[in-house]
Amino acid sequence: MSDLQLLFLVLAALYGAECLCWLRRGSVAFSTWLGRSWGIRHPGTLAGNQSGGFILAAPLPPLGTVLIAHQIPFSLSPAGVLAFVATNVHPGWRPAQSGGFVGWENLGTVRVRGKKLLINGERFLVAATPSFARHLGAELERLVKLTPPQREIAVSGLLRATFDHPALAARLRDYESRSAGVRRLANALFLYLVVIAPGLIWHFGLGRTWPGLLLGLLTLTIATAIFFGRAHRALYPAADEERFTQSLTIALAPSSALRAHDTLSRPLVECFHPLALAKVLLPNNEFRSFARRVLLDVRHPARPCVPSEAPEVVATEAFARHALRTATEEFLQQQELPPDELGVAPAPADAACRSFCPRCEAQFTLPLAVCGDCGGLAAVEFQREPGR
Repeated sequence: MSDLQLLFLVLAALYGAECLCWLRRGSVAFSTWLGRSWGIRHPGTLAGNQSGGFILAAPLPPLGTVLIAHQIPFSLSPAGVLAFVATNVHPGWRPAQSGGFVGWENLGTVRVRGKKLLINGERFLVAATPSFARHLGAELERLVKLTPPQREIAVSGLLRATFDHPALAARLRDYESRSAGVRRLANALFLYLVVIAPGLIWHFGLGRTWPGLLLGLLTLTIATAIFFGRAHRALYPAADEERFTQSLTIALAPSSALRAHDTLSRPLVECFHPLALAKVLLPNNEFRSFARRVLLDVRHPARPCVPSEAPEVVATEAFARHALRTATEEFLQQQELPPDELGVAPAPADAACRSFCPRCEAQFTLPLAVCGDCGGLAAVEFQREPGR
């Protein structure tokens, strides 16, 4: 293998790494290739671990789009904040959670260090992204200043805001308009590296073409960085440090410049619930299927529901889950999906099935079974017609 072939191989490997996106459990990705149809993506089990997994962005032009939404990683109540949520937007297990609890009267300083959210100088939780950590920290700073009655209303309002799909749709439109230049340049760079540069080298040789090729490459990457910086400033005005680092990386690394639009899109909708994003992006049948799973999970979370039996922990988890269930069911009502109809019990798979798990809907031949996949959640017996 020649040095030139090795160089292109290394560039291809770096680009492949840029197409991989780490998705934590508690987060849901939505991806598209051509921008017409979207698919929902959960953390992979083959390329991942208990904390999350990799997903692959569309590697070929027009390079696709990846959007990621997160569930709020703590439970809030008028009494305090708990680093644990019983609900899980994914099939399977919940992500690892610390279960730490801090009462509002003991909540002093809130700091963010990268993805880490620090309370009173100690690590409380690790968020999915630095920007999401800043958002969570700002919400805690806002809530700690309120009285308990005000805080109860504010917590419910915070959860309802995560389902604001008109605001979500408006943000997506803003992204599409502001990222258009970045996407065009990324596709032009892909064409330059995959078609134009190899063709010129093959016809004229590297010795005669490398100065012009290098100039063309720098022109494209620097232009991408400039367009990226402008779009990033409009979409994330508070993220000055991240913007500088990412813009510099894009200007100097062609593999990063090729995925610059992903760097813009991944934190775009992280403050919204995945169900709201599903409503905007997915076809009705897929949205309904995802909505049913989210509804069943918030009504019947996997066991255990709390990390400890301390009264303040139990009360905070119960309050937060009730507020989330209320916000979820209100959202579904607005979408003309009555929760009681959406959450109707499944039909028995066959005559031997006597009960089912109310969360994952696995069916059992025993009437008093428990679901091991859902932490020992008690199964519900099928209601059969008299005489059957």
